[in-house]
Amino acid sequence: MSQLVLIRHGQASFFEDDYDRLSPDGRQQSRRLGEYWLQEQQQFDAVYCGPRERHRDTAAIIGEEFQRAGITWPDPIVRDELDEHQVDQLVRDHAEALAEKSDLLADYFSQFQAASLPDDRQRSFQRLFEAVASTWLGGDSFSVESWTNFRSRVNRLLSEVIDFPARKRRVAMFSSVGPISVAVQRAVQCEDRIALQTGWRIWNCSLTEFVFSPSRITLDRFNALPHLPQKEWTYR
Repeated sequence: MSQLVLIRHGQASFFEDDYDRLSPDGRQQSRRLGEYWLQEQQQFDAVYCGPRERHRDTAAIIGEEFQRAGITWPDPIVRDELDEHQVDQLVRDHAEALAEKSDLLADYFSQFQAASLPDDRQRSFQRLFEAVASTWLGGDSFSVESWTNFRSRVNRLLSEVIDFPARKRRVAMFSSVGPISVAVQRAVQCEDRIALQTGWRIWNCSLTEFVFSPSRITLDRFNALPHLPQKEWTYR
């Protein structure tokens, strides 16, 4: 059977003007993953990445480690299907309007606005983000891409890779929490809300691995960090 490895990007620049840049910790996480794969003598037949800078740079840093070691690293194929969903845009542009429809969202929005310490801002943002995501899942999207359309586009690429007419391929995909959640949902056949909630546990630069053959995919390992000491684990 073939193997598919989905990698969440390294830590990005949360609460900075440009979130999409990898933080210094995110770059270090990426280098450690490259070193780990080289140590384990793991190679790939194809590498895909999402269109965001954080996706492409995570793959590029690992590629630099492979090239330094004289090991082949396939040219990454950038695919829009691996882009993240737009819940962050909903939070940024429409959280206040959504809060007018829900006492719970109003409370979370107020807590986030009032938070000043970094840990408080992280916790209050996550509560608000999850609540907005739940609303989005229910169909209140304010014209951003719906959950149904998001899930469909990720599955298009998964089907393309799974149905590729070759045996024993190893494929890496660099993306974000959302597409990884869709892949897990496809493998374990859970409902939408469970898939979305499972994503909140996915660490930066973690490995979620599947084995597959044409028209079949099975979850092998979820959210693993064998390449990072625990002190370097991050969500955001």
